[in-house]
Amino acid sequence: MNEKHDKLDLSDPFFSYDNQLKRFNDLKYKHTNTLKNKLNIKSESKLAIKEENIVKIKTAMLIEQKENVLDQIKLETEDDKINFLKGINKFIYEDLYDFAGKFRTVDFAGTTKDDFQHYIEPIALENFDLAFNEVFQGFDKNYYERCSLDQKVALFSFNMSKLFDIQPFYKGNAITTILFSQQFAERELGLDIDLNKLLSNDLNELFALAHDIDLKPLMDAMNECVSEPHKYDKLFEEEHTNEEVEEINDEQSL
Repeated sequence: MNEKHDKLDLSDPFFSYDNQLKRFNDLKYKHTNTLKNKLNIKSESKLAIKEENIVKIKTAMLIEQKENVLDQIKLETEDDKINFLKGINKFIYEDLYDFAGKFRTVDFAGTTKDDFQHYIEPIALENFDLAFNEVFQGFDKNYYERCSLDQKVALFSFNMSKLFDIQPFYKGNAITTILFSQQFAERELGLDIDLNKLLSNDLNELFALAHDIDLKPLMDAMNECVSEPHKYDKLFEEEHTNEEVEEINDEQSL
C-alpha cells in the first residue's frame, strides 16, 4: 500500500480474496455478525443503539466546535481532503471501533453496512483512486463559478452522492460525506448549510436513491437547507475595484 492517497498495490497478497475474507471475518465476534468494539458489546441490536447515541453526540460536538476544529483544517490538496475525510470518521467512531478513520481494505462490506434496506455495493478497491480523483474534480470551485444557486445545489448534490458511493469506510460513510461536503460548500461556494436540518433526513435513503439515478430527493433536501448569504460580495468587490481604477485614471488625466 502506497502512503500517498492510500493507493493500493492489488498484486500484493494482502489483497487476495482469501486474505480479504479473513480480515472481514476478523472484524466480527466469532459466530456472530456483531462488529468487535471497544465496549465489548456482543449483541448486534444493543451495539446499534449505543452506536446511534454516540454518533449523535460526537456529531453534535463536531458541529459545536466547527469554528475551532473544522474551519481550521486545510482543504487545498487531494491529500488534505483525504486526511480530512479520515479525521471526521475517526473523531465520530473512535470511541467504538479500532478501524475508525481507516479506509476499508476489503472489496465487500457484508454486515458492516450502515443500512440494510438502502445498501449499495461499494466501489471496488481497484477503482478507489479513479473514483476519488473524479469526486475531487467535481468538488473544484471553478465548475460552479457561473452557476445559479439551483445549479450549484444540483451539481453539488451529484458530487456529494458520488463521494458516498465510494463507501471508503467500514462505518459512517453518510455522516462523513455530509460533514466533508458542508465544509467545501461553505469555503469554496459561499453556501451555508443548516446541518441540523439536513441531518434530520434519512441520509442513507437519500444517497441510495441518488445512486439509483433519482437525485431529486437529495436535491430537495439540500434546497431546504442551503442559503447563499454572500452571493453579492463578489459584485461589491468588483464595483469597488472599478471605482479605484476610475479614480486612478482621473488622477492621471489631471
